Amino acid sequence: MLDTVKDRQATRPPVHAHDLEDEVLKDDSGQDVRLGDLWRDRPTALVFLRHFGCVFCRHHAVRLHRARQGFEDAGVGLAVIGMGTPEDAAEFRRIHGMELPVLVDPDRRIYERAGAKIATIDELLSPKVVARGIKHTILSRLRLGSVVVHQGRIRGHAAQLGGVLVVAPDGSVRYAHLSKDASDDPPPSEVLAAARAIRPRTK
Repeated sequence: MLDTVKDRQATRPPVHAHDLEDEVLKDDSGQDVRLGDLWRDRPTALVFLRHFGCVFCRHHAVRLHRARQGFEDAGVGLAVIGMGTPEDAAEFRRIHGMELPVLVDPDRRIYERAGAKIATIDELLSPKVVARGIKHTILSRLRLGSVVVHQGRIRGHAAQLGGVLVVAPDGSVRYAHLSKDASDDPPPSEVLAAARAIRPRTK
């Protein structure tokens, strides 16, 4: 039911975004976006979510939204990619109050080219992963004014894991963190530091 794999897979991050740059995805309004245009003029972080109902993806997206000004101040682009339809992406943005672009890859072809893996059942539902999900939900409810994150309906491939790639303007991939399990997302500060290292901070 969860479309998991039996044996653990290895992630395969690319060293260059050649296979990604000409791919065209829809944004939450249904407009076409060529991926290579995102990093043509500035370093860009591509954030691959699991399905839009994933508690970890929701938590990760909210943290990135809160850190967005730091990315903007550093001249670093930020784009979120998920599975589903433009309508799913628009709902995801609305529910979480996100001011980040959200693109959709319903066929998961970009996930495959980014080297993301399919999870085993243990990588989705181990005690460690479940405990982290509960923690995110509880903490979001305790923070005054915070967006509450919780597990939602599965939309797309439940066992597809995500990750983050930072692509330089020359198309080289300078940072890659591809998730080892459902709860494995890098902190926004780590992603931003990697992108800032590509070129001096802009004012």
